[in-house]
Amino acid sequence: LCSICSHLNAPETMENYCRNIVTSRAAIVIIVVGMTGCNQQKPNQNKKLEEVAGSEEVLNFMKTFDGRGALTDSSNPVTPADVVTTFRYPDDLALDLVLSEPTVTQPVFLNFDHRGRLWVVQYNQYPYPEGLKVMSLDQHTRAAFDKMLQPPPDGIKGADKISFFEDTDGDGKFDKSTDAITGLNIATSVALGRRNIWVMDPPYLLAYPDADQDGIPDGPPLVHLEGFGIEDTHAVANNLRWGPDGWLYGAQGSTCTANVSSSVSKNVKFNGQAVWRYHPDTHIFEIFAEGGGNTFDVEIDEKGRIYSGDNGTSRGRYYKQGAYYVRNLGKHGAYTNPYAFGNLSNMKHEGDNARFTHAFVRYQEQSLPARYHDRMIAINPLQSYVLLSSFEPQGSTFSNIDDTRILQTDDHWFRPVDITTGPDGAVYLADWYDSRLTHVDPRDTWSKNTGRIYRLRNKNTDPSFPGFDISTYSNDQLIATLSNKNKWFRQQALLEVGNRRNSAVIPELTRILETEAGQSALEALWAINLSGGFDDTVAVIALHHSDPFVRMWAIRLLGDENKVSPAISVELSRLASVEPHAEVRSQLAATAKRLPGVQSIPIIKNLLMHHDDDDDADIPLQIWWALESKAVSDRKEVLAMFENSSIWEKQTVSESILGRLMQRWVIAGGDQNYAACSRLLKLAPSVKDAGPLINGLQEGLRGRDVTTLPAELVKALQPFQAEFGKESLALALRQGHREAIDKALLTIADDHAAIGERLSYIRIFGEVNRPESVPVLLKLLESGQSSAAIKQGSLEALPRYDNPKIGSRVVDAYPDKLRADPFVRAAALTLLASRKPWAVQLLNAIAREKKPGEKFIAHTIDKTDVPVEIVHQLTLLKDPDITETVSRLWPETAPVSQDERNSQITRVSQLLKSGAGDPLAGRLIFNSMCGRCHRLFEDGASLGPDLTGYDRKN
Repeated sequence: LCSICSHLNAPETMENYCRNIVTSRAAIVIIVVGMTGCNQQKPNQNKKLEEVAGSEEVLNFMKTFDGRGALTDSSNPVTPADVVTTFRYPDDLALDLVLSEPTVTQPVFLNFDHRGRLWVVQYNQYPYPEGLKVMSLDQHTRAAFDKMLQPPPDGIKGADKISFFEDTDGDGKFDKSTDAITGLNIATSVALGRRNIWVMDPPYLLAYPDADQDGIPDGPPLVHLEGFGIEDTHAVANNLRWGPDGWLYGAQGSTCTANVSSSVSKNVKFNGQAVWRYHPDTHIFEIFAEGGGNTFDVEIDEKGRIYSGDNGTSRGRYYKQGAYYVRNLGKHGAYTNPYAFGNLSNMKHEGDNARFTHAFVRYQEQSLPARYHDRMIAINPLQSYVLLSSFEPQGSTFSNIDDTRILQTDDHWFRPVDITTGPDGAVYLADWYDSRLTHVDPRDTWSKNTGRIYRLRNKNTDPSFPGFDISTYSNDQLIATLSNKNKWFRQQALLEVGNRRNSAVIPELTRILETEAGQSALEALWAINLSGGFDDTVAVIALHHSDPFVRMWAIRLLGDENKVSPAISVELSRLASVEPHAEVRSQLAATAKRLPGVQSIPIIKNLLMHHDDDDDADIPLQIWWALESKAVSDRKEVLAMFENSSIWEKQTVSESILGRLMQRWVIAGGDQNYAACSRLLKLAPSVKDAGPLINGLQEGLRGRDVTTLPAELVKALQPFQAEFGKESLALALRQGHREAIDKALLTIADDHAAIGERLSYIRIFGEVNRPESVPVLLKLLESGQSSAAIKQGSLEALPRYDNPKIGSRVVDAYPDKLRADPFVRAAALTLLASRKPWAVQLLNAIAREKKPGEKFIAHTIDKTDVPVEIVHQLTLLKDPDITETVSRLWPETAPVSQDERNSQITRVSQLLKSGAGDPLAGRLIFNSMCGRCHRLFEDGASLGPDLTGYDRKN
């Protein structure tokens, strides 16, 4: 009876309900005993704010935070017995509720194993790790905790658990349940393979030994990875999936950081969304691709493509190896590559624009009716429905066109958070089942005792579930299973091939690769690799194969070693010149990024010379990223590519490569990079061809005048000054002519105008007193179309004007529009610290005080964004209130005694001797602070002493 009542919230309601239905004295005794159990604290009971807040300040923040999104409401859940009747779905489908509370609660991830057992991760500990205190929260409810979680079995035990469910009699019902692993503390996914149970338990990836594969760990886990962030348990590392290449793939959401290490890979740092992978044999960890929505899903289709959904209005991304995808860089942090200079978009989408679809399967089984085959089946937890969409080829990627909602209900407690296909070909849904979905509220008001799992199947098929065990198949049976019509069985067979790594299967697999086409050949290639047989001989067979996906995967597998033999290098270069399939060319670019320059550059050159993929959504930037990775290490060879004048005629080169290459070298600076810029300008066949170079150079200068460049580069620019960067209005603008002012303002607001001319006028408005320029400059800061150079130039011009609106507008624009680029961020903070009213607005944004009767609003600028030199700049304003706030926010910057100063000098001196610095970060500090007055080599101004001749070794 207590189980029946478990969905009710108040103990007194339970008591009244029981008294109404029980009359006998003996039964009342039983009920009272049962109610005593109901009132006892459960491991997954909602946490009170006082239990998790690490200070009064944090507690006050939590209590007064204005929650956003789908918050807990007063509606009642539908009982498991009645819930299926609330759904609407097509006549050719049937819906079964296969598991529900109290058997499962808060299910977040589903997976089937080699015996058809359904594994469920129950995320009962969410949202706060057991035993940790929240020391601070930001406006996105990202938390800083008082300590790090320790891994099992010694770490603090939480309420999360991983269970598996079996259909013992084949009737389609899961009649046996087993809790495989309990006491986990923020666990998001599970995968079986290599005789281990792999558990994503941030900050760790754990492997529990399971030699007999019975699903019960043989002992404590081994930590394979550590360092995944837990700032937001709504976005932690998640979704373990085995790739056909033998790597274990996973994702990380938007509002967490990571600094991941294995026994081999050390300190791999990244911010926010990413798809990552880990090889269980080599112990190598790497980022597969960066960016996305709140990436909480990994889908791998029958061609081995990697996808994840979106928390916006698109359906998600087809992730390409080594690529960078669109995201809010200000909120989620910069890419690992500061020279990415762009990102790939989500798959184009037509149809339902309701937010959001965060996970999907590409249905490639055979059980559902034909109209569902090779279609996207996507879950929408916010809107409580399941959607059917199509994949339409779009060059090297896809677009998505929505068809219809195939499962919907008016019960908004239906929150499908995971989706997978089973060995029966049906689609399984994990339903969080809660009126609340938003994480942007620190209060733990989640429904802890609900959760359902559904099966969506063909109406005309029996839900029976015949028993099998792929781990017992013979080698011949495994090879035969690689041709199974259902993707699920093929992927499980591949996993078992990898478990065995038996070279005896290689001859037969090689025969299949050589003689068969399509999916069978691709599966054979994967199985050869998993069996240890992928060598140059097999690679050549695959590179010449008629199936494009066999070629694509041969290229990808070759790139995994980060180098190839000379013979294979020639083959890849040849293929780059003749490859007709866009996805294969896309992988060639991705692999070229991973290879040494001597092997990479011929591939890049042939992709540019023999194809023009300018209309492709992905390939131009992929080629840029491959070239960028060699821009410094192989500078001479990169320049040699452009000695062939015909390459300048390619649209991809002019629109996607030249400007970025120039910007890359200018930002990095240094004699060799500046010399490369000069050489590239001299190689330009015409003034028109040099246009992208001039624009790239101006972007790289970030508002600095061209005259600050070395004499050789200035000389190389002279032939193009008449056409590019001309300042036709400069003199009249300085003289204050009204017509010139109006024209100049129109020019700087025009995103299509020459960037050199725009920057020139912006600089002039920073020198003359023209207040009418302020609204235009502020709009440039707030525009998503403005480049980093335009924003930085505007920020450096605005301090000329004593206008309080400047401070408030810059503060408002900072999180999403200014924070992402380090140079723009530094310019924004420098501006805000330059005048008292703006400094007050900056400090209010960092530490906003709650006003009487007002909800507490979190800071919009994190104090850790502000470098020490800006903090000191604030104190130079000599305002007592500002100085007091600075001392409170940054107590470590308070004046120090001579003894403390000497101690710091000693510490820093030792630090300087301990290793290399970060030239890019140093250049950023110099340009934003010292360079405003001092010159160092070619950089900076001449207001103060030239630092070039000073002894910088001291």
